[in-house]
Amino acid sequence: MKKPGESIIAYILFCIIIVLLIFSPAAKSGAIEGINLCEGIIIPALLPILILCNILIKLKSKNIVLKTILLGMISGYPSGAILTRELYKSGFITSKDVQKIMCFNFCGGCAFIISAIGTVVYKSTKAGIVLYFSCVLSSLIIALFTKPLNNQQINCSFQKTNFSSALCQSVESSVKSLAIMSGYIILFSSFISIIKIPDYLVAVFEITNGICKTKTLPPLPICAFFLSFGGLCIHFQLISVLKDMEVKYSRFFIFRVISAVLSFFICKLILCFFPEISSVSAILSPSLPFEISKLGSGLSTVMIIGCALIVFDIENRKIKPGFRC
Repeated sequence: MKKPGESIIAYILFCIIIVLLIFSPAAKSGAIEGINLCEGIIIPALLPILILCNILIKLKSKNIVLKTILLGMISGYPSGAILTRELYKSGFITSKDVQKIMCFNFCGGCAFIISAIGTVVYKSTKAGIVLYFSCVLSSLIIALFTKPLNNQQINCSFQKTNFSSALCQSVESSVKSLAIMSGYIILFSSFISIIKIPDYLVAVFEITNGICKTKTLPPLPICAFFLSFGGLCIHFQLISVLKDMEVKYSRFFIFRVISAVLSFFICKLILCFFPEISSVSAILSPSLPFEISKLGSGLSTVMIIGCALIVFDIENRKIKPGFRC
């Protein structure tokens, strides 16, 4: 017998399908924007990072936990959470470590925030740097208080994995993660096009459209708040990832709000010392989508080079059978 809640969900989904059919032109337009967003930014910027970081994890490089957390913060959400799950599944960290890491390992990437948001959207690279460091400092403050990674708990035996196997497994898992992520972005883009959410609230639901497609940009501290929160679209992308790591979404959500508030005040503090940055243009360029699309291939190249240098650090895969992480 079906529970009442399941019947309600079924009726809601049926109504949503009807709405999508009635407003199909708007839904189609939003879906196309979501696809362009995935093609122009998300996939080229994150896929190389996820593949190479997964290879690092499977080959068990030295200091892999620290490297993975740093790369997650550099490459941006949701790669930090996805890579943390890989660490957990590989036995590098315990459930208790995961609970602490996921309090802070959620940050917009430096390429996305500095280049796409700062240089392209706000027409100021300095504004992008301020936004990025506001988000990073917010995460570091939370990390300081949660004190992650008790080294005495991390003690896993090494299982030998050759490079070709690690590469194949990494490509498969990374593509699957990005496919799920892209599906959520396209779905939310369709809903936003139909519902016509006010510009100042779009970023709460989908961060990239909320900042890149709005007609009037929010002040930098408000933008820092949105970037640290990440948007519900990314939150939904991570629900299954959090479930795999036995992390409650309510806990994750609370720390996203705390991080967002911290970023807001950190950004305001930084702007007190650099007031000229707060006067950046508040009107978007009509060529914005094209500029961001061109940006994607360049960002992915930079990411590939950076990760390749770290992969080279594995020391020709010469890891002894008695290795301990």
